[in-house]
Amino acid sequence: MAATIRIPLFPLGVVLFPTSKVPLHIFEERYKKLCEESLKNHTTFGINYVEEEKIHSIGCTAQIADVIKRYPDGKLDVITEGVRRYEIVKFEQGAENDISFARIRWIEDIPEERDKSLADEAIELFNELCEVAYKGTIDALDASMWQGTDKLPSFAIAQKSGLEADQRQALLSITSENERLSILKNFLAQLLPRVKEIETINDLIRNDGYIVTWNKKK
Repeated sequence: MAATIRIPLFPLGVVLFPTSKVPLHIFEERYKKLCEESLKNHTTFGINYVEEEKIHSIGCTAQIADVIKRYPDGKLDVITEGVRRYEIVKFEQGAENDISFARIRWIEDIPEERDKSLADEAIELFNELCEVAYKGTIDALDASMWQGTDKLPSFAIAQKSGLEADQRQALLSITSENERLSILKNFLAQLLPRVKEIETINDLIRNDGYIVTWNKKK
């Protein structure tokens, strides 16, 4: 059995991917303490998605990339960055108002040859989504920067692709980059036409000042 390590946990209603960044407002005393210790000792903690009081076993360690604001009462606004995926082997529930811990094992992708054309297609679709939906507020991905086998463009794409939380959790659990890219490519290929249709309607509203009623069958 693979070796395990013990880490503090920060269960949340979000899914964190490696390399992705998520802003958090820290207000509970236990998590204020957790963040301060992380900042002081340059340590990571685990973030696991919680759904209807159920904690999913697959999570991602996080480090605090930046402190945006400190409040007089000790609250914090921080930016967390995903580091590495893991699976909970043993959960250690903390007492009320105390931090929970877990014994974890690291999760790695299976060895495989990267499908370059698949990666390029997924990145191209994501960049189109950035242009249409985000209007340049999100940086496009440079495909040439994501070709190495140590690079995981799927997680960079998934962060801003409009996936539901359960879809994000499922993607986090997959141990094949090619499989993740294939899922994202198919998802984006279905999403983009709908986004473009919405943008067309919004353009009509902005330009003509009235709403067009579309009598389309579902």
